[in-house]
Amino acid sequence: MLPKPERLTKTDFVGLRPRIIFRGTFVDIAVVSSEKSRFACVIAKKRIKKAVERNRVKRKIYHIIRDNKPKSPYLVIIYPKITALSGNSTHIKEEIIQAFATL
Repeated sequence: MLPKPERLTKTDFVGLRPRIIFRGTFVDIAVVSSEKSRFACVIAKKRIKKAVERNRVKRKIYHIIRDNKPKSPYLVIIYPKITALSGNSTHIKEEIIQAFATL
């Protein structure tokens, strides 16, 4: 899990108009420029039904973010796809690093 100051809160989502900058095999990433980097991982119940699986994917993604944060400050929202369940952590990591490189 990320430290609390690095996580997006519910109030941060109000009025936020992120633009999708990356669509990959495992994740879609939306970004808004900001003065401080903050992150969120949002998984809809429609995509992944079981809470255990949703939490497993979130843990994988937060671990990847913790080790590979973008250089510039952004509000980053990551939307995992159902393929992230079967995907290897290294493949997901490569995809997220590639997306952060395009920022």
